[in-house]
Amino acid sequence: MKDDKLVKLIKNRPNEGLNKAIDIYAPLVKTIVARIIGYENGFDIEECVSDVFVELWKSIDRFDENKGILKNFLISISRNVAINYYRRKLDKQELIPLEENEIDLGFNLDNNLFDNINKEIIQSTLNGLGELDREIFIRRYFLYESVKEIAYELAVNTKLVENKLFRGKAKLKEILVNKGINI
Repeated sequence: MKDDKLVKLIKNRPNEGLNKAIDIYAPLVKTIVARIIGYENGFDIEECVSDVFVELWKSIDRFDENKGILKNFLISISRNVAINYYRRKLDKQELIPLEENEIDLGFNLDNNLFDNINKEIIQSTLNGLGELDREIFIRRYFLYESVKEIAYELAVNTKLVENKLFRGKAKLKEILVNKGINI
């Protein structure tokens, strides 16, 4: 089903649209969530996957097909929901949380405006990469797949994947610096 039809279905008939989205994207979402919160948390994974599709429904009006495809939009939602879920679980366990100020991210995560601008710049930069480079980047840094998994899935050798990641990071850094994001 094409993105525009699925988006319209989610907007006009949410139950049917979300069921279709779940049929299409549940395995992808489950993989992303499991990689972030851990494979051993079966119940948590299912709960988080459900939260992802609820968030998709709530944020479907923000999806702009001119900026990307629905799959990437859902990947972004999946990552954010899973990371937030993981952080909430850590807080409940009273573990020492990792403070944002201990990580030099190069931009302020507390500022939603800058966060959204940075996301748009990164997304447009990724869209500027070649198809294979973009696929490798997304699989490695958004889906958290290992180099071996990526090489196997794309039917290339691991050295090629490593080289694409190395060159891609350098190219991405250069483009981001030129667009005003200091890394």
